[in-house]
Amino acid sequence: MDIISEDRYSTLTDMSALPIVRNLCRARPEGFYHMPKYKSGMWDGYISLMKGLKQFPTGLVPIIVQALEDSGRHVNLVDKTEKLNFREVKEDSLNSITLRDYQVDAANKMVQQGRGIASMATNSGKTEVMAAILWAFHLPESIIIVHRKELMYQTARRLEKRLGCKVGIYGDGVKSKRNITVAMIQTLSKANINFSSNKIVMVDECHHISSNQMMDVLFTIPGTYRYGFSGTPLKYDDLSDMKLMAATGKILYETSNKFLISEGYSAVPTVKIHVVESIDLGEWELDYQTAYDNLIVNNKVRNKIIASVALESKGIVLILVSRIEHGKLLQSLIPDSVFVSGEDEAVYRNSVLDNMREGNSCVYIATPIYDEGIDVPNVDT
Repeated sequence: MDIISEDRYSTLTDMSALPIVRNLCRARPEGFYHMPKYKSGMWDGYISLMKGLKQFPTGLVPIIVQALEDSGRHVNLVDKTEKLNFREVKEDSLNSITLRDYQVDAANKMVQQGRGIASMATNSGKTEVMAAILWAFHLPESIIIVHRKELMYQTARRLEKRLGCKVGIYGDGVKSKRNITVAMIQTLSKANINFSSNKIVMVDECHHISSNQMMDVLFTIPGTYRYGFSGTPLKYDDLSDMKLMAATGKILYETSNKFLISEGYSAVPTVKIHVVESIDLGEWELDYQTAYDNLIVNNKVRNKIIASVALESKGIVLILVSRIEHGKLLQSLIPDSVFVSGEDEAVYRNSVLDNMREGNSCVYIATPIYDEGIDVPNVDT
């Protein structure tokens, strides 16, 4: 039997194999048993990633081929994807940096395989690996998808520096498409932009792929070569992990924190836990919002401890909060501290990041805009 493989979807030609394929392309979301339709018996809890009766995501081809061959079928994979010429990545392939051995290995493996995920811990240099892959393919039309404004600007600047070319930005009110473009998923989902000649798709912090918004965009944009990057790509939730592999393929390369520490690339962290006595909330029959407000945001004892630790710490101190009101409250308790959130203008947010990167000692308080993917190596606490 034949499977016709294309960049986003592959096609099954033997309908007798449909039950196997259909079973491998469906999964139940976490907590499905709480959903009204499942409880009422109107839905079996499964969500399918198949497109129509015959098509399924190309990222799942290896799993499906293996299952079909295990069932005794001979599978002939007809690959109709466009192939690009590439060159070998070496330690001196990029501008103004010597690539680490594992970065060279990761880039070459990703290039050779054509699609897949690099599971790379914080400080492993994911953007350098992205740049090396783009260099290996001679800088074809490519899009790098991110989910935060700061990450978009940071990635674009780093790619420009490493590749020596202008990089487009698509997001935060800027719509500048170039041969290589870094784009926010939120902007792509709303914009009508032509990517018909795109060759490479990369997703940073790819564990967010399980969102419907991300999936819709990824399966709209063409590109034979598709890569995901994350420190924690798998959620060990069947549906989320299946969506991730459907969009990018399986994990091809792993670099752990333990490895980075053992090789001297990352420092050994010192973790200090401060015990906060609980406060009386009556019988605790509270909704999550009210409990969070009382136990976290407006917990005077807890906030006083946070302020005390921050003031006693030296160098650059970063406090991450979930709520804007919590950040403002802590700022009022910590003299000369700086608070930044997604509500601030890009110029101000970038200036704060620049101050941190330049090593200016201060207590910085931020909402989740700084909790993932942002490169600030000078943080002490």
